[in-house]
Amino acid sequence: MPKSVITGASGAGKSTLIAALAADGYATVPEAGRQIVTEQMAKHGTALPWVDQAAFMDLLFASSIAAFDRTPGTAAGLTFFDRSFVEAIAYGTVIGRPAPHAMLEAAQERRFDNPVFVCPPWPEIFTQDNERQHDFAFARKDYEANIAAYTGAGYVLVEVPRTSVSKRVAFIQRQLGDLSGPQPSNPAGNR
Repeated sequence: MPKSVITGASGAGKSTLIAALAADGYATVPEAGRQIVTEQMAKHGTALPWVDQAAFMDLLFASSIAAFDRTPGTAAGLTFFDRSFVEAIAYGTVIGRPAPHAMLEAAQERRFDNPVFVCPPWPEIFTQDNERQHDFAFARKDYEANIAAYTGAGYVLVEVPRTSVSKRVAFIQRQLGDLSGPQPSNPAGNR
């Protein structure tokens, strides 16, 4: 099964885009980072980006690898991932903790299909919340690290335009030639 990843800046509409792709019938995998933060906050854990960055990085990587490995490789259709283990490696750069060799090796053994879709920083829609406590300056720094990590790993990056959700979905479908997924349920693009 082809595996496509959507990366970019936090607060740039990735999760909304993933939800729209799911609504159109594509298989999707949610962002691990938000799930980790929600779980850690619920149990008063410390593996949070604003408490223990190294522990958060380790959990982010392990959860993202597990999600990749759980996704079947033989079924027909395309799966979209909201971020991936590559972001955990990039996060290490942001916090000044180089990724351990075992992480780099595990990431190299697992590959997403090209292209990787990139949602650039979008200040007009960026918001902070319980799970996203950092500011826009940090989001931009994280974005730059993500781009460098994916490029360094040999991926081809395609920037998703800052436009309506339906136009972003249509853009991705055009880029892929929509060869490996369902037909959109809303071909006119009205959303």
